Amino acid sequence: MDDNELQLKFPSQGWQQFLVSRRRMLDAFDQARQQSNDHPIQVFHGTVAEGRFREWLTNFLPKKYGVTSGRIVSPGIDAAEKLPHFDVIIYDQLEAPVLWIEEHVDGSPAGYSRAIPAEHVLCVLEIKSNFSSKTVKEAIGKLQQLSPLMNGHDDEKERYKRYLPTKFACGLVFFDLRITEAYNEAALSDIVLAATKLRGFLGGIVLRGEGHQRQVTGKISILQGKEPMSSSIASGKASLLSGCGFSQSLELREDVHLCSMIMWLEKHFAHFGFDLIAIMQGTYEAGKISSWYGIGGG
Repeated sequence: MDDNELQLKFPSQGWQQFLVSRRRMLDAFDQARQQSNDHPIQVFHGTVAEGRFREWLTNFLPKKYGVTSGRIVSPGIDAAEKLPHFDVIIYDQLEAPVLWIEEHVDGSPAGYSRAIPAEHVLCVLEIKSNFSSKTVKEAIGKLQQLSPLMNGHDDEKERYKRYLPTKFACGLVFFDLRITEAYNEAALSDIVLAATKLRGFLGGIVLRGEGHQRQVTGKISILQGKEPMSSSIASGKASLLSGCGFSQSLELREDVHLCSMIMWLEKHFAHFGFDLIAIMQGTYEAGKISSWYGIGGG
């Protein structure tokens, strides 16, 4: 080995600076939540969460990927059908036409909502302020509205494409997990069910857990095993806010059991971003780090 050859280093250069984006999102969210206390309908902080997350993705992702809120359009869906609105749509910005734009009330480009053809949509994310049974069900319910576009595949030679691409992904993002939800195993179990119904479901992240002192992010993953797995949450051995917590497994067949896991580490914010890029590029490999950038601090 050449003595001058560069070796991978841990922690990686600039890992702390990478986390600045996470902190800025949470600071803006906290400020908006405080302002929401003065509003009759307290949803302003949720709108800010969505906007700030889209802003981070826009700055982080390669420029061939467009990021918007909006609607997904397919010639396979009847014109009388009401199109659902999604919090985050990531699409092929170089190839996709924008069918129409709906302006936000403030008229700013940041508030624009776009309509994107289904075949150019690479990922959809639903953003929620807090992790709870209610918000998990709401977010999964919204993603399930994509089912007609997931339940088939277009032939490569198909001239009039109708479905989401084969490498399409979807997932969940929560800004906060509070102590009151620390033993909410049902919410984690609902995420397992989502994995069985949603094509390309990648799990999700929780940006902050109440009581954590370090800048850890909770990564929600789907695990598969050959044997049943017991819930560490229901047994009291762990909580959703401890280092690692598991749901009760769901049996798909005799030798296939799925459970969901939430694990808190500083590097999970970077993992989420670079895994997302790898999934959309078709280079993702389970069990392997998608990128060494942003890795540090455990």
